[in-house]
Amino acid sequence: MAATSWLSGRGGALVLMYHSVADEEDARWIDPLNHVPAEIFERQMEFLAEHRRVVRMEQLVQEIRDGKSVEDGTVVITFDDGYRDNLTVAAPILERLGMTATLFLPTGYIDRGETQWIDQAYTAFKHATNRLLAWGENERRFDLDDPREYRDAYRLVCQALLMAGSEERRALMDRLLGSLAPAVAPPRLTLTWDEVRTLVDSGAMELGGHTVEHTDLTTISVAAAIHEIGRCRERIRDMIGSEPRHFSFCYGRSSEELRQALPGLGIDAACAARAGERVVTGSSDSLYLPRIAAPPDLRRFEVAVSTANRGLWRRLGR
Repeated sequence: MAATSWLSGRGGALVLMYHSVADEEDARWIDPLNHVPAEIFERQMEFLAEHRRVVRMEQLVQEIRDGKSVEDGTVVITFDDGYRDNLTVAAPILERLGMTATLFLPTGYIDRGETQWIDQAYTAFKHATNRLLAWGENERRFDLDDPREYRDAYRLVCQALLMAGSEERRALMDRLLGSLAPAVAPPRLTLTWDEVRTLVDSGAMELGGHTVEHTDLTTISVAAAIHEIGRCRERIRDMIGSEPRHFSFCYGRSSEELRQALPGLGIDAACAARAGERVVTGSSDSLYLPRIAAPPDLRRFEVAVSTANRGLWRRLGR
């Protein structure tokens, strides 16, 4: 239904999701699924500036609350995870084009200046000096010189890290690094609070919350999840001076109980994965906004944001 709304003239918006837009030097440390090349990102933004109506998240939410029909071709730009290249690469491009994106921060990673766990794992595999890895319940042994076993091992490790709480994740990461003995470690790829303040002052980005420890909130109790969201908002307030009113569920995973709790936490809008949903309309739930991952090339991007090709999103997904 939502995918056909643009074609039938009822209007709608896309919320685009980015992570890293690093240059070639930093991109070599980042899992490709979390990265759009800097030069491609610039061309994508230029395309949006010329052919689409780009608005802030707060404007889209206000239009939904006012019961307005969301104008066809509307786009909101968002970033997850707090990559430093959001400041060094994305912000100057957005400033030049007069755009403002929403940046969803996992505050614990900002506090520590810690590279995201996915990129730590990616680098460990890429630069492993030990090419055998035992992992999983049965300690299956993987030969990392075999491309298929490499992919299977990486997928299994990332799934375990994704599902883990913060303490378990650190233990798993220590175990992974000890097992693979990578020849190098990734540099700091994450923003500091001083850099976050610079980014906000530039006007290129406004802030939203993304938990403290980049946690899948559906794997913990509702009470613990609410506490995690609250701590994230409080930390941003303490460091920036205002509490964010927008939130992004990590890995897109939400629940009805958590969505119902958001207004009491001061959240006006939240992004989460919705099966089969891509377009935000005037009747959408602002606490359950779908997003699409921006494709890492210009051709697929233009198709993905084209009103004539909504049915192709699933096939174009990364």
